[in-house]
Amino acid sequence: MELHTGESSDTVTRVALVGMLDMVSVGEIETKFTAATASRGTNTIVDISQMSFIASLGMGVLVSAYKALKRKGAKMVLLNPQADVECALKAARLQDILPIAHSEDEAVRLLG
Repeated sequence: MELHTGESSDTVTRVALVGMLDMVSVGEIETKFTAATASRGTNTIVDISQMSFIASLGMGVLVSAYKALKRKGAKMVLLNPQADVECALKAARLQDILPIAHSEDEAVRLLG
């Protein structure tokens, strides 16, 4: 699992998760992901278009960041999940708290 930071601004943070977010990679990426997202405290777009798998522990990392951002008055949107990842997120009903966008424009709109 790799974490890439994108062009962020004072109001929007952009990060990308690449690879498999499974039991092994959660331990490797959680601290970096939290620092890149929740610690900034700004609206966040998480590009997961290159994430090929997400385990329940990986979903927990996303939810933890979402909750930390919410406490700071910020939102988080997941961008362009692959079909299998989107199916897993929807099976866990995460789309109810973590909006899923299929374009950059949609993600920005969902952040409001």
